Amino acid sequence: MAYEFLWRSQSQYREDGFKVYPTAIVSARDLDGGAILTYALGISHSFPLSGQRAVEVPVKLKRHLGLDDRASWIYTDQLNVFVWAGADLRPASWLSDTPNLDSCVIGALPSGWFQSLLGHLEESRKLQRLAAIKRT
Repeated sequence: MAYEFLWRSQSQYREDGFKVYPTAIVSARDLDGGAILTYALGISHSFPLSGQRAVEVPVKLKRHLGLDDRASWIYTDQLNVFVWAGADLRPASWLSDTPNLDSCVIGALPSGWFQSLLGHLEESRKLQRLAAIKRT
């Protein structure tokens, strides 16, 4: 998904994301009234600093999604929580060169890799290293 992800380091002084990042939706649940609460992880070219938790995205997966070949990581120590469809969604064409870009959706992660990502996220939660940044 193409989304203005708000990183923990920026959340002290911003309410919106600084720029559009690819993000991975890891969970969504229905709320009363038909709204959908969405949980998303940010993907960045920035190498994780000491103490940060992240999973490197394989180049083959990035190519499949139409993203660039530069090294990227999905950060599992911070996530954005927002009601779908939030104001910070952007056209997938801003980030991806895949042909079906009529929405913010870039593509799906392979199920096995996605399950591994969820395991890493759960480990971050158990280690109390997961920050949820609530978006408006």
